[in-house]
Amino acid sequence: MSSEERNLENVIDELRKKLDDAENEASKYGTIIGRVTRYESVSVNENELVGVDVLFDNYQNSDIKRGQYLAIRSIIKPIIMLGQVYSISRADALSRLGIRELTYPRDPSTIITTTYIALRPIAEMEGDKIRPAVSPIDPQSPVFIPNPNLIERILRIPEKGIVIGKISSGGEEIEAEVKLDQYALRHHTLILGTTGSGKTTLLKTIISSQDIDKSTLIFDRQGDFVNFLKDRKDFSVLMPVVEEPNSKVSIQDHVEDFANWYGCDPNTINVVNGYGAFVRCNNHDVFVVPYSINFYDNLRNFNKITPYFTARASMYWEAIIDELLDKIRYSLKDKINRGLTDYEIASILRDNLTPGKLIGNISVTLSGISISSNFSKDEVAYDPKTRTLTFHMGKMLRSVMKELELAYSTQDVIVRTLKAYDSYGIFTVPGTVDFRLDKIPNEDVVVDLSWVMERSASIEAVATIAYKVLEDFFAWKDELYKKKQDTKLSLIIMDEAHEYFPQTDSENVSKDIVEGFINKVMRLGRVRNMGVVLATHVPEDLNPLVLQLANTKVVMRNESHVLRRIGLEEYEDFLKHAIPGLGIVYSINFSEIPIKTILTS
Repeated sequence: MSSEERNLENVIDELRKKLDDAENEASKYGTIIGRVTRYESVSVNENELVGVDVLFDNYQNSDIKRGQYLAIRSIIKPIIMLGQVYSISRADALSRLGIRELTYPRDPSTIITTTYIALRPIAEMEGDKIRPAVSPIDPQSPVFIPNPNLIERILRIPEKGIVIGKISSGGEEIEAEVKLDQYALRHHTLILGTTGSGKTTLLKTIISSQDIDKSTLIFDRQGDFVNFLKDRKDFSVLMPVVEEPNSKVSIQDHVEDFANWYGCDPNTINVVNGYGAFVRCNNHDVFVVPYSINFYDNLRNFNKITPYFTARASMYWEAIIDELLDKIRYSLKDKINRGLTDYEIASILRDNLTPGKLIGNISVTLSGISISSNFSKDEVAYDPKTRTLTFHMGKMLRSVMKELELAYSTQDVIVRTLKAYDSYGIFTVPGTVDFRLDKIPNEDVVVDLSWVMERSASIEAVATIAYKVLEDFFAWKDELYKKKQDTKLSLIIMDEAHEYFPQTDSENVSKDIVEGFINKVMRLGRVRNMGVVLATHVPEDLNPLVLQLANTKVVMRNESHVLRRIGLEEYEDFLKHAIPGLGIVYSINFSEIPIKTILTS
């Protein structure tokens, strides 16, 4: 035997050993069903598919489907490449011979043929290295159905995190799980899907998960999350109260309303420190905080928590309020030989001022200020018999706006906005308190906006409450961050996100306010260990900045134009008519993965 023949024999022996090693490793990670085809070139590039031949017995026993995950263990280099079945081709034996019979007799023997699969490479693993599919694949390399652990590893799914679903492989749910870890959650999540596609179910899974240490702030428009949590755990509720004629005036009254509405036991109500009250709901303690925005405390930044304040009106607002407070401060100077102090102004206005009274009058019973005679003028009037001091707020407001030379159209916008917000009844409601995170005993807090939706159904009212709560929540996290006290991830959960963060191409929506809040919560919140999980069924109404800043997207059943907008048109067949819970997820850790979401019990 010549040296060349011996060298060739050695090469063949080495290749035979490498093939044995490839088959052994493939068997270790799954079930071998076929080999990379010998009958065509095998190319790996951006659009190329890898051909796989599957013997009839393996085809018959493996139930291969389009979209299923398969893996290849290459021979020359120990690389495992993961891919998805792009197409499956079956042919009768006669088709291989080019014979077409006229009578079509039954002959089962001629369908005992090799099945051809076109596999789309996704990623590869070499040792501990995971990377895109870039390496050459050898013909005859064993192809196998990978086990769940291998799929998770090659797809870069974190080992720990909130389990949001299981991988859908070929339309079947398998045991491989999709998780979002703290890093991904801090970089924010957006869930897109039509009504009934499973968005709310997924939000409930994230809320109830105990896979990571977290707290949640949940904005609940319909009471769904209150009803969900009261069957599962102790939690707190921020209950925004709307003022109505003959409305309740104490914490006890408001919490009784809550208990009666949600089927809790009103006999278990226990008011704590004049801030909120515990009530027993389905064997769990719920801490309820009746809440409204104090208009006086937020007077100077009212425009900043009001996304529907026009840009021009917002530009003048702080100057208007500064001038108005100056007028109030000096309105009694000639009657008490001094102007009112800031403390006295606060004592007069804090529990009385509302948007409606800012364009009307405020009357208070005077105490601590001595005035001997009655008087009446444009700014203020006093009746010594009843000791009633009346501030003509509307006149002062109009006077200030005139002095600042505001256009009449801008003045009218401000007055109309104040009238609208007064009709919502969300400011300075009797029997309510401020939002204080340090006084809330639970890690899960639901902002129950159903009380507002039930009475006003106003997007503006809901958005303003949400912005104020988010502002206070951010300030609390910021304080903890600066003191280096907080290490826990806080998730903000918002369904119908387009109503909180709308498009700003309308002159009725302030671009600066909306996008300023998005930047604060999503950009600055990230380093303060805050993550936002948003869901919407109308992404075209959602501010595009949210799409940009949400690094994880879960896309469920959706229309074609939505899928094209977010670059998932190749999944149109999969998503356009998907059953509830079925979707595509892609994240900062991994590329597009078909999943079936789950509901954690």
